[in-house]
Amino acid sequence: MIELEVTRSSINFPRNMQARVAHALARRTLQEDVRNELDALTTAGDSFRTSLSTTTLDWMMTKYSEQLVFNPRREIEHWFAYDSGAYLDPGYPPLFYQADRRKGPSPNKSAVAAIGEGVAGFLAQRVYGCRKLARPNHDCPDIVMEANNTTYLVEAKASLGGNAADAISENKLSFVSLTATSAILDVRPVRGLLVSTSIALEDSYRIHILEVNAVS
Repeated sequence: MIELEVTRSSINFPRNMQARVAHALARRTLQEDVRNELDALTTAGDSFRTSLSTTTLDWMMTKYSEQLVFNPRREIEHWFAYDSGAYLDPGYPPLFYQADRRKGPSPNKSAVAAIGEGVAGFLAQRVYGCRKLARPNHDCPDIVMEANNTTYLVEAKASLGGNAADAISENKLSFVSLTATSAILDVRPVRGLLVSTSIALEDSYRIHILEVNAVS
């Protein structure tokens, strides 16, 4: 089983602010002010724990990931084993040298992304009761879903280690703009879910969900 530690926050986004957000995406001089406005609109939500089996995660990745990786979980297991020094012969140095000491070996980024997309789809189903409408390919959002006569836009971010909230902060501006614009075009209410997954260990993920509600 894989343990998921989930934290949620939300933004009730006024539609009349959509133009400012769209301009901020194109004009750097506006970005800091608009980010501050969005931070002021962000409210902390609840935290909870849940779990999913490896079989379920594999199916979620098959269903929702655009990353065609044969076995993402094994890729991550291989990385953790390598990073622990399991493949180093005792008394011998690593079999590489670093031209830039700030950079070392890295995990398979496609595997990390695939896991993030699978987790996002799983939580959208389990927590919000969504069902899939479309899986855009190389476009944003990652998944279009629906529940309770509401359109859900689900965007997934993932990293190995680190703070799941960092990706939320980095992508908040563009994702809020996407949600607000879609709300103007859709005849139904629109809700955005920005799901950031940090893979702490092979069987332990930390997740932050930002819920964006476009209101009149």
